[in-house]
Amino acid sequence: MNEHQEMADYLKPTEYIDSDNPDIVSKAQELTDGCADEKEKLGNIYYFVRDFPYDILDSFRYLAEGKRQASDVLNNGKAFCMGKASMFAALCRASGIPSRIGFQQLHCPDKPFMNEEVAKIWGDRKLPWHSLGEAYLNGKWLKLDATIDKEFAARKGRVYSQEFDGVSDIPSVEGPLIKDLPSHTDYPKDVADWYEQVAKDVVSSVEEDVVHKDVLSDQEWSGPDSEKM
Repeated sequence: MNEHQEMADYLKPTEYIDSDNPDIVSKAQELTDGCADEKEKLGNIYYFVRDFPYDILDSFRYLAEGKRQASDVLNNGKAFCMGKASMFAALCRASGIPSRIGFQQLHCPDKPFMNEEVAKIWGDRKLPWHSLGEAYLNGKWLKLDATIDKEFAARKGRVYSQEFDGVSDIPSVEGPLIKDLPSHTDYPKDVADWYEQVAKDVVSSVEEDVVHKDVLSDQEWSGPDSEKM
C-alpha cells in the first residue's frame, strides 16, 4: 500500500468533520487560493483556526443544541477545543491535506481561558479529552494546537512558544501535557456524546443558576476510558 492509499481515510468527510460542506469548501478555497505549496496552505489554515474567537460557553450553547459539525462551528463564529479541531481537520481535508483529531489530557487547574461561569463549575479538574488538530505534511504528522486565539493567549500571559513552521508541533497554551491519547479520523461516538452531555449540563446549570449533581460528579466529567478507545 502506498502513502496515498494509506492517507485516503484522512481526506474523507466524516460525521463531524464535514469537509464536503459548501461553506467549508468555500472557506478552504479562500484560505489556500494562490498558495505555492502544501506548507503554505496548512499555515494559512492553522492561523485562521487559531485566531478564530475562543468562547467555551457560547460554544457549549450551540453544541447543546446538537450543532456539532465543523460547518456549525464555522457558521457560529466561536469555538472551543472540539470545534477548533473539527474545523481545522475539515479545512485541511477540503484542501487536500490529510488530517485527523488528536487528543490529550492536560493539567489546567486555573482554567484561565474559561468563562467565569464555566470555570466555577469545572473546578480544578484536569481536561481529560482535550482536542487538537493534526495534519500530515512532508512525511510526518504534526500536532498543531489552535485552541486559543493569539490575542486572548497574550492577554492571559500564555503566549504561544511555537509559531507554524511546517516542521514543529505546536503545543497547547492551556496547561501542561499529562499524556497524549490516540488520534482518530473522526470523533469517537463516546467522546462526542460526552462533550455534548457536558455542554448540556453546563448550559443548564448556568441558565438555572444551579449546579446540577451530575456536573459535580467526577465520574461523569472524567469522560470515556481512554484505555479502551
